[in-house]
Amino acid sequence: MGNLTYPTLEHVAMQARPYPTHLLEGCETGLCLFAAAFLGHNDAVHLAEAGMHGFCVDVDGVRLAEMTQLYPPDWQWAVDDAWKFADAAYTLGETWDVVSCDTWTGDLMRRSLDSLELWCSLARKAVTVTLTVGQPYTLPEGWVDTQLFERATGVYWLVLTKEK
Repeated sequence: MGNLTYPTLEHVAMQARPYPTHLLEGCETGLCLFAAAFLGHNDAVHLAEAGMHGFCVDVDGVRLAEMTQLYPPDWQWAVDDAWKFADAAYTLGETWDVVSCDTWTGDLMRRSLDSLELWCSLARKAVTVTLTVGQPYTLPEGWVDTQLFERATGVYWLVLTKEK
C-alpha cells in the first residue's frame, strides 16, 4: 500500500454516526456487512470501541484494506458480496452476537430489508439494518423490532433483538 496515510481509528470515531451501542453490552463478536463505506464510521467503529471482535464484509477491497490498517489486528475481513457471504456463513452454521447491515438507502436498502431472515439467521442477539421511515419489512419469527434509532436525518437503524 506504499506511503498512503491512513487516519487513525480515533479519527474514524470522531466522524462516527449514532449507533445503538446499548446492544453491544455483553457482546463479543460482530459482523458488519457493507462495511467499507466511510471506513466503518456508521457501525464497525462502535464495535471496536466496545472491545468486540469484528468481521467486516464488502465488495470494495481497497476500502477494506484501508480499514485493516485502522482496526484491531484480530479483526477479520472478506472482500465479497454480502448476500453470498451470508449464504455461505449460514450454510457453515457461523453466527455472531450482533449483525449490522449498513447499506445505502434506495434499492440496496430495499433488498437488505427483504433479507432480514438471512441477517437474523447469523445473529445470536441483535441485528441493525439501514431503514428510511415508511419502508415496509417482515419481521422474522423469533425476533422483535425494539426501536428505530436515528442515525442521520430521515435515516435510521432498524434494531431487531432475539426474543428471550
